[in-house]
Parts: sequence; structure tokens; C-alpha cells
Amino acid sequence: MERRSVAFTRQSTGSGPATCGQVSMWLDITDKDPSEAFFNPSGEVEIPSGLTVEDVLDELGALMCRHESLRTFLTEDAGGRLTQTVTGAGRLPVDLADLGAGGEGLWAALAGRRQAVERLPWDLSAELPLRPTVFHRAGEPLAVLLSVAHTAADGTGVRNLVTDLATMVEARAKGLERPAPPDARQPLEQARHERSDEGGRRLAGALDHWRARLATVPPTMFPVAAAPGPPSYHAAVLFSRAADLALNLQAERHDVSGTAILLGATGLVLGAYTGMPVCAVQLICANRVQERERRAVACMIQGALVTLDLRGESFGDVVTRAWTASLRAYRNSLYDKRELRRIIRSAEEERGVRLDLSCVFNDMREETRPDRRLTGSADEAAVRQALRDSLIRPEPAVEQEKFALYAEDTPEMLRLTLHADARHLDAAALRDVLSGIERLLVESAFGEIRPDEVGALTGIAPPRREATA
Repeated sequence: MERRSVAFTRQSTGSGPATCGQVSMWLDITDKDPSEAFFNPSGEVEIPSGLTVEDVLDELGALMCRHESLRTFLTEDAGGRLTQTVTGAGRLPVDLADLGAGGEGLWAALAGRRQAVERLPWDLSAELPLRPTVFHRAGEPLAVLLSVAHTAADGTGVRNLVTDLATMVEARAKGLERPAPPDARQPLEQARHERSDEGGRRLAGALDHWRARLATVPPTMFPVAAAPGPPSYHAAVLFSRAADLALNLQAERHDVSGTAILLGATGLVLGAYTGMPVCAVQLICANRVQERERRAVACMIQGALVTLDLRGESFGDVVTRAWTASLRAYRNSLYDKRELRRIIRSAEEERGVRLDLSCVFNDMREETRPDRRLTGSADEAAVRQALRDSLIRPEPAVEQEKFALYAEDTPEMLRLTLHADARHLDAAALRDVLSGIERLLVESAFGEIRPDEVGALTGIAPPRREATA
């Protein structure tokens, strides 16, 4: 591995309050352990033939100039106020990985590098929040891995960054002018927007939404005592084409997003495991409503509290509530997390309980509307046949929550990753919950399932331990 650097200069500068997204992610990192990495997102760009390593380095320097978030440092003062400062000049370190004259093993090398860099912590006050690695075959660039600090880009932000660099290197390979940067809202501008009259009303409305939910939310989703010992986090992942097909079928049938279907299924299976009649989760929201927000390379995600009644006559009843709850959450998911923490403490004092909000649901798929290309050929026989190809395997944990479910797209199938505290869900429970969600999605696609039948359908029952105080 060789280390190079690329210069950028004469760019926009500025300093001001951090955005709500930056503050939220900063607090999450600080809460867990700032000396450890916290799910650094990354993405790769294949390099078209005809370019040199120097060409790619030049484009990486230009990439730094196009997105202020990549040139932003974050500092916290003694009062807990977070400031973002955009630098106009500097040098970006770039690692070069030489795969040799044959260039074999690119994707294995890229996967290994991703696993390494995604777990490296950042000094966000002094380190540029982008770590590129250029993979080359004896001087011929093949791909670039872009690892980004989570305060600088969320999943959508990384996809935007990857798309921008891919467009840039493609134009260079064709001998064309570098395309204009995307018309996107930069973080300093986003912070000003959040402090405008319009932004202030949106932030206040979101906090009102939290107050209403906090007044009635179950104190915890895990009413039985944890197994002895300190927290121990682990994860498992389900790859399922059957779940993908069934989810699309039901989204089209109920005329809702796939998020509502998956949220309903997750809530019912979690409820079967915990014995709770109401599911309380933080739904991770993109907060990208306007077009310039959707194009931004930035961290804008925040959680919105959803309480979902798991009772009713059918799975469809729960789905309808999940659809309404998710829409309400998306409208109320931009807020000052420091103020939210004060509201949570106040709610705890008023209710006389400690509120445990450590269940997370994050649908990271780019498209959550029904995909009619899948539903057109997804009859019952095809879906049940696809169950034979499902795979569950363990995966390194990156979350520190009692329960955190992530949904992602992969070619032709759904990927569900469940992170959990092993004191509440051991390895067998992880597999049971993931396979239970898949089973419920498939069975409810071709027959009516009552919420009170989910435990028997999936074979899931609450663990038998002493109740918490």
C-alpha cells in the first residue's frame, strides 16, 4: 500500500452551527465510543479503461472541491455547541493498492479494504472526512473505494458521492469536459435553512411529535431481565429473494410502500419474541424532501419514534397502521437532538420511568415503492421455490442497540441485517427473528394471518426470564 496525497485550493470557506444531521450523528458517536469507528459508510467506483493513476488522483482532488462536507471539520465547545468549519485548501491522503501485473482479486481486495477502513475511527476536528483507496494493476486504475466519516455522509450521501465521481471519471475517459457539480444544498447552507422561519417550524413540529409519542410509549420493548453480564453485540444477515417477492406483492396489494410492509412484519415478530402488544422503534428517516437535499453529499438521517399497535384482525390492519405511522415519522424527523434529550428527560420525570428507546428500524433501500417487475411473475409457487435459496449467516456487529434491523437492496434479493445485544437476543434468537420475518412475509402474501397467530406461525415465543423492575 502506497500513500499519496492530492491538493485542493481556492475553495469556499466558512464556519457556523452544525446541521441537525451532523449534531445527531456526533452525539451517537460520542455516546457509543468516539475512539471506535461507528459504521463509516463507503462505496466503490469502477474506473473505465484508458485512465492513469494520476488522472484518478486529479479527479479526487476535484471531488473535494465539489462537496463542502468533504472539507468540513467539527468542533465542540465547553457548552456542548457543535461548530462546522469548511476549509478552502489542503491535501487529501490517498492510498494506492497495487494488485500486480495480473490484477487478480480486485473485488476480494476491495471487500477486505472496506472491512478495514469502515472500522477506523476519525478525528473529526482535524482529519478530512474522506479516505480514498485506488486499486490499480501495475499503474492502470481499476476501482476507487471511498470511505467517508458518517458525520459527512449517510447512505444516500455516499451514493451521491459515488455517482458524482463515476460521472467525472467517465467524462475524463471519453475526453469530455468535467461535468458541472450537482446542484445540491451544502451543509452550511443546510444549517442556515434549519434556522430560518420555515426550518424552525419544521424542527418545532418534530419535537411536538416526539412529546406526543413519549407520553405513551412503552418504557421498554424488552420487559424481561437481560441475561447476566455486560452488553455483547452481534449480528446476522438474511439474504432472501422470497422475502423480496412477497414484500413487493403485499405493497402492491395494500397500496403502501414496502417500508410499511416490512415495518409491520418486523413489529409483529419482535412483539411475538418480547410478548409486547405495541412495538416502539426509531424509524431512521432520510430527511431529503427537496431536490437539492436529495442530491446532497451530507449526513441528514435522524430517527423518529414510531409506536405501532400490533393487535387487530389481520396482518393488513397492522400494515395500515405502519403506513400511517411511517408517513407521520418522515414528516417529523428533523430536529435538534440536544433539545430532544431534554424532552426525553422531562418525559421520564413526568412518568416516573426510564425510557428505553433502543430499537431501530432502517429501510435503506433506494426504492421502497412496489416493483411491478417483480410482482408480475411472483406467483405462490415461485415465491415458495425461492425460499430454498435463502441464506442466514453471522456478521460482525457495528451497532450498539438492543435491536437494530437494516434492510438493503442486493441484486435480485432483499438483505436484512439484524444487530442485537446478545443478552436479549442470542445467536439462535437472531436467526429465529430473521427467518420469522421472512416466513410472515411469505405466508401473509398468500393467506390471511392474524396478529395473534404470528408466534405459532414462526415458532417464536418470549424468553422465560424474570421480569424487570
